Amino acid sequence: MVGKAIRATNAPRTKRGAPADEDPSDRSHMKKIWRGVKELNEGFGRKGNHLIPIKVISASNQIVAGRLYRFEVLVGESESPRDSVNAAKLKKSNCKLKEGGSRSLYKIKLYERLWLKYEKFTINKIRDVDANESI
Repeated sequence: MVGKAIRATNAPRTKRGAPADEDPSDRSHMKKIWRGVKELNEGFGRKGNHLIPIKVISASNQIVAGRLYRFEVLVGESESPRDSVNAAKLKKSNCKLKEGGSRSLYKIKLYERLWLKYEKFTINKIRDVDANESI
């Protein structure tokens, strides 16, 4: 007997290989973003304070020859000076947000190929965010 395949859910179908939106509050995203922000800080030289992630605004992933994550992230100035704290050692527990510090919105892309232990970040600033602007 030949029958039709039955879908188990009523969730809308997405095209194979198309980007899929994810929950921005998923904690696994912030772990990836911290790695990306470390790279961002290494590109700034030794002046000023390190930037740290505050909030994930949007998140998506796409299966390619690996996985491509796209994030929009609110990033803020920390209390940690670049000339005394190594960017590679930054983490939430040792780097606090500076009260009244600058904030910006960044687009962070992460291309991962876990079986090759490969990851590449592409980071672009979208815009500055005013201190009293709610995001």
